[in-house]
Amino acid sequence: MSSSPSALATALAACWRDGSRLDAADWAIADEAACAAVHAELAAELGWLPAGRPQFWKCGGSARSGPFGHAPLAPHGVREGAGPIDLGDLGLIGAEAEIALRLARDVTPAAAQALRLGAGADLIDAFCVAVEGLASRWQQGMAAAPLLKHADSQSNGGLALGPWQAWQPGHDWARQPCTLQIDTAAPQDGIGGHGLDDPAWVLVPWLQAATRHGATIAAGSVVTTGSWRVALKLGAGQRAVARFAGLGELAVQL
Repeated sequence: MSSSPSALATALAACWRDGSRLDAADWAIADEAACAAVHAELAAELGWLPAGRPQFWKCGGSARSGPFGHAPLAPHGVREGAGPIDLGDLGLIGAEAEIALRLARDVTPAAAQALRLGAGADLIDAFCVAVEGLASRWQQGMAAAPLLKHADSQSNGGLALGPWQAWQPGHDWARQPCTLQIDTAAPQDGIGGHGLDDPAWVLVPWLQAATRHGATIAAGSVVTTGSWRVALKLGAGQRAVARFAGLGELAVQL
């Protein structure tokens, strides 16, 4: 039997507050719509989406036609700077090299719903190299069922944002070199790697998700746009460095 989204949101909120973990064997979630309901109730209970102020989200997908996954993020886990950025208090177990986008102006629900997939680049104020820190509120960690991980803020534990840069319309993201290195291990490197070949492709599904309950999303809001490289089974004290050739790099301490 599926769990109530409200009950799961309340239980996850307790985990965020006290650092406890839930046993995945005790919970089930019906579908992605139920996960979205958990996200909304969790964010409301913990005050993650203050009206009229910038918000932090994640959004990604593996195909331009969708589906897209999205979740609001805990503001206290978002850190900005030139690096190295200390995320050591967040209990992270993984890291992803990403690109984050910042919203240039307020977007109303009506304006968001009018956007077509692939549009809206004029709404981007800036971008930065980012490292998403992964964590889990499940005792089973990343071995929990996919929908349970989805409900759990899509396994977000924190977000490091590098220096902001002017958006580059027409940048060839499919040919963008990207590297993720953990400590002195051999780096994960290659050309491309973003599931949509363009981080801006998540803009429309993100804005539509963020405004679907009738609230305008404020200028300055940030979305991190999906993994290019990922490292799991990490622990406290390890160092992750994301490098995007020609765009910069960002180091974080887990």
